[in-house]
Amino acid sequence: MAVTPETPLGEAEYVALDVETTGNRPFLVIEIGAERFRLDATLSLFDTLVEARAPINRYAQQRHQIDRAMLVGAPGFSDARSAFLRFARGSVLVEHSHDAFDTYLVGRGLKEPLEHPIVDTSALARLVLDLPGGQTPGLARVVEALELDVSPAHAALGDAQATAAVFRELVARGRERFGWSQVGDLLSVLPRPEIDRSRIAPGAQPPRQRGGRPEGPGAGSVSRRGSSAGPAGDAPGPTARPRADAPAATPGATSRGRSGRRGRSSRRRRSGSSGSPGGSPGESRGA
Repeated sequence: MAVTPETPLGEAEYVALDVETTGNRPFLVIEIGAERFRLDATLSLFDTLVEARAPINRYAQQRHQIDRAMLVGAPGFSDARSAFLRFARGSVLVEHSHDAFDTYLVGRGLKEPLEHPIVDTSALARLVLDLPGGQTPGLARVVEALELDVSPAHAALGDAQATAAVFRELVARGRERFGWSQVGDLLSVLPRPEIDRSRIAPGAQPPRQRGGRPEGPGAGSVSRRGSSAGPAGDAPGPTARPRADAPAATPGATSRGRSGRRGRSSRRRRSGSSGSPGGSPGESRGA
């Protein structure tokens, strides 16, 4: 069932999203990570590498530690996105990015813009923590300010889990301070990020460069990769390929949580949340 403005915050399901890119225009997605959760429980995880068939910027590779060899045999973007959209169906999307860059990349080229409610935790942090206006606090800074035991480290799944932890804590503080009780209470105090950029003129690009994200006007053209993909249910689900030899994620199921996942590089620091191995959104396991 889709979330509505009247859905109690404690009953709604959320999907925290993070992506890694090639770092070069047009910033092709090479990893999608997500955690589906409620405020009191992690429901499931989604993690897949994505075959982009494009060079990876050296600086971006140093940050996310993904090289071309790791992408061989991974699903293409259209299939990976279709699987993610099935995973995220009926949820509120959550990301840490003042310009909704990740949801923009996921929705880029779809026939219709994403209809999910979207919450930007950087804007939520400014509100709840009384940060100066116009400031975009990084994920690591917010984690530190909230004294959370998670470690964002430029891995899509790990950063998605950190974003979920940040969201939970900020909402808990907002409920106490502002009396939020329904999803609509939260959405009403935050502007919806602009993610329908299908009419961006050639040569235009979303602002900024941070970890493989664009910066400034005219930073590059919008990619048409995957532009023929339709809504989530149209394309067959991929056999998603998490990093190394971790279990494959299938539509409606995910790779293993921290306690059971295999093969993720030991160089990668992960946050502390975990999900049920291969669980569906309906199979709850405490965060």
